Amino acid sequence: MSTPTPPTPADDATPVMPTSVRVAIVVMGVLAALLLLNGGLLWAGFDAAVDRIVEDVEDVTRDEAENFVMLSLVPYLVLGVVLALAALFLPRRQPWARWIGVAATALLTLLTLFSVLAAGGVTVAGLLLLVLSIAGLTSLMARTTRQWVPSLRSDG
Repeated sequence: MSTPTPPTPADDATPVMPTSVRVAIVVMGVLAALLLLNGGLLWAGFDAAVDRIVEDVEDVTRDEAENFVMLSLVPYLVLGVVLALAALFLPRRQPWARWIGVAATALLTLLTLFSVLAAGGVTVAGLLLLVLSIAGLTSLMARTTRQWVPSLRSDG
């Protein structure tokens, strides 16, 4: 008599989520939270930020300072929302979520590098954003992530 074998999952069942996908989801979620929190705090202290720029920088009008703060605020808020959407929909194996995650993390990497170069030094926040965005980008581009998320092409 042979012993019965335990039941195995069906071949057509959803494959187990690879570690690279889990890392990408966590990193995009953390980045989204950081960017949205930063944007919210900057929005709440908008007038104080504008006043500080007007006081610290010579030959800057209040309107110019307001424009600068808004231009600093909007890209990070938009990237925060995009990363949150990507983190929410990637576990559902949505190909667009992977691609907008790649685009958002790549853009955040470039923005952070530009900020570091423009400021002439690295801050703790800048280093954290840079490390997290590179980690997210490499996780999203990993072979295991590419294989787990279906292709955008329709084969039928």
